[in-house]
Amino acid sequence: MAIWFFYGKEEFKISQEINNLKSKLLDENFKAMNYRIYHSPDFSELLEICDTSPLMFGNIISVIHCDNYFFKIKNKKIEFSDEQIQSFDYSLKNISESNNIIFVCIIPRNEDKKVDARTKLFKTIAKYSNIKDFPEYREYDKELIKYVSDMVKKKDLIADSKTISYLINYCGVNLRIIDTQLEKIAVTIYPNRQFSKMDIEENCNLQEDVFSLADLIILNDKNALMKQFAQIIDKKNPLEIIGLLNSNLHKLLYLKTYENNKSLQELSNDLKIPEYPIKILLEKIKNKTHTELSILKHDLAEAEIKIKTGTTLNPEYLLESVLLCGGQNV
Repeated sequence: MAIWFFYGKEEFKISQEINNLKSKLLDENFKAMNYRIYHSPDFSELLEICDTSPLMFGNIISVIHCDNYFFKIKNKKIEFSDEQIQSFDYSLKNISESNNIIFVCIIPRNEDKKVDARTKLFKTIAKYSNIKDFPEYREYDKELIKYVSDMVKKKDLIADSKTISYLINYCGVNLRIIDTQLEKIAVTIYPNRQFSKMDIEENCNLQEDVFSLADLIILNDKNALMKQFAQIIDKKNPLEIIGLLNSNLHKLLYLKTYENNKSLQELSNDLKIPEYPIKILLEKIKNKTHTELSILKHDLAEAEIKIKTGTTLNPEYLLESVLLCGGQNV
């Protein structure tokens, strides 16, 4: 018997840890039967999972996504009384040897949330768990290049450190996105194994469509904007589009703020972007005011909140309205 508690923003690493435990603990012949996933079960079901008796088919792994125990989802959060916490504590203490439980709390990457370690629920789970936090990497983390290098090797690909750094700069620090892009590269260059910056540029086009959408917003070309949006919304979730647009707008707002106070070289150093792309970006936003860019970023944030809280019935229409207004308020 073992209990784990994985939480944090790096969903990819959490999923890798779970896969490793599946390979280590489950009999391959009974994996489909003995691997179970639950999403914030109510208290009675939670106790049933903990009290599951040993099976003749070997170990069980129950993955309990407990996000709703720690955060409000659609304005609701599952709360446990002190008496329920005591019963839960007793169940965890007496879990059978073949029953393995993995508590998982994935924090949205673009939200400023933390699992509250002061709560009785957290302390109860932590008391019996192998607990591990999985924060998202930042661009300057030295460990990121090493981790992505290992990902490259696992895909049976080859790349030098400069190419891997370029991949990270091009795709961002989301490991799930990097993993997907490596799959694309592996298929495209096969039977070759070594990839280059050119292979990245030709195949890792996740952000290109969204960034061209941002360009059309800045240029106020509404016809082209709607055509581009129609193509993108079929492939990407509205929240993913908002996340990428916000990343781009953050850079544009910075440039608009300091375009008259800093040199190209200073702006390039600040944003870690070569001088020529900085020059292109400055040209794009010359007819946009700081206020318009700020309103657009604010409207995207408002749309994101409405989508996540379920207060809009049509996320696609809401996002379309924000893009069409382009900084003139929805």
